[in-house]
Amino acid sequence: MLSGIDLRMKQWDWDYFLSERRKVVGLWPTGKQIESPDSIAEAIAYHKAQPAWKYASLRNEKAEKEGRIQIVPQVGHALVEQTVDHIKHSEDLSPDRWYVLTDTYTRKSEYAKAQDAVDRSRAKGFSYLNGYPLVAHGVPGARAVNEATRAAIGTDNNDEDARLPWEFALAGGWTWGTIKSIEELIQHSRDYPVDKNIHNQQYIDRLAAHFTENGVPILRRASANLPGWDSLGFKVTVALLEVLLSAAQGVKWIDLSLGIGMNLLQDVAAIQVLRKLSREYLDQMGCNDVKIFSWTYFFLGDWPLERGQMSGQLAWNAAVSALAGCNGMFIKSPDEASTTPTAAGFREGLHICGQIVRLIADQRLPDSEDLSLERNMMELEVRSIMKRVLELGDGDFAIGGARAILSGALDTMFSPYKFLKSKVKVVRDRNGALRYLDHGLMPLPNEVIEYHRSRIAERERKENTTAGVNWIIREATWASRSLAEEIAARE
Repeated sequence: MLSGIDLRMKQWDWDYFLSERRKVVGLWPTGKQIESPDSIAEAIAYHKAQPAWKYASLRNEKAEKEGRIQIVPQVGHALVEQTVDHIKHSEDLSPDRWYVLTDTYTRKSEYAKAQDAVDRSRAKGFSYLNGYPLVAHGVPGARAVNEATRAAIGTDNNDEDARLPWEFALAGGWTWGTIKSIEELIQHSRDYPVDKNIHNQQYIDRLAAHFTENGVPILRRASANLPGWDSLGFKVTVALLEVLLSAAQGVKWIDLSLGIGMNLLQDVAAIQVLRKLSREYLDQMGCNDVKIFSWTYFFLGDWPLERGQMSGQLAWNAAVSALAGCNGMFIKSPDEASTTPTAAGFREGLHICGQIVRLIADQRLPDSEDLSLERNMMELEVRSIMKRVLELGDGDFAIGGARAILSGALDTMFSPYKFLKSKVKVVRDRNGALRYLDHGLMPLPNEVIEYHRSRIAERERKENTTAGVNWIIREATWASRSLAEEIAARE
């Protein structure tokens, strides 16, 4: 669905941004804290008083020079003090960043419900939210969280409109945030207009760029986490579009955050292809001053219910990230096997992933014929889709991205977004790599289609079965099945 907004990829005029901002700060009463004409300049001054280690962008640069892999835990509770206590529980482990997740109400811009939950949480001493309500706590809360740690503080995105939370994040001294215009639509939205979603993200990027232009190096995270059943080529394409849309608004520091599929070779190939094509397309746009860094986000498919298996899967995701030579990883907690993550759980996750990174040291997956083939096939796929996106947009990636989602040129298997074609079917091959059983209307080269079919055929021969919907159903719980169930199936 399109709303009719005059969507373009070019950088917003600052006066246009300010006219949009007057609407944004009026979305909730706490917006009065940042409504004055001087509020942006005051926030920039607050940032400039911070030490360099508060900036995710500069930490990225330092870690890359040192060859060190950053490990980022997550946090988010209803009250400021609960969030601060969680952070302080692992402060001695010196995480480079904290990823502050906003709650479901805030992500859906239901600020009244978030405020009610905050009030109940304060009365009962228990968090009635599954994240941190940035808008409810406003600037004072954001600054209290920021000043509780030496780490760089950043946040995720709302499902459709994260403009007001992002205002509070920047005013609070937070130095990084997630780019999720296309991803969020596919992952969490039902019927929000795709052009309006991209337009909202342009607002966020334009504000980040303004801070950077004024000496505050804000980092944006181009996200392609998506559910765990998406093709890796599809994820690379989504992340690449996010990178280009943000760079067009003047963003200069970008994480390339790719959701792991859990096949080592395919994940490494995807990470390498995303970095190569991001650099190439950025340079073609004249954005050769944009700095990019490779990151992973742990698998967003199914996770085991048994804590031991959960810890094993956590370790594997960390190993894939380290062997790929990424700049950093966004981790999970072993608690997520059965409950909402706790401070102790994320501390345990930091220990598990930190030990994996320590033991792997400088080992990286060596190049090989198989890895080269996987990279080449993925690159062909992404280039073909990007070409079609540009055609659909008459030379504009913003317009083309919106039209590609609605036309099926950009498509995936499981999504709540009712305007997505959802004609794609994906299964795993004998090695657990994700392959197109049906590529739907996506413009894939024949060479890529045949490559995926050949990999599926290998598994069909091995198992003496035929790929179909039965595979798709079973693989929805591919990673979470208990070992007892797997053993019983073999007998």
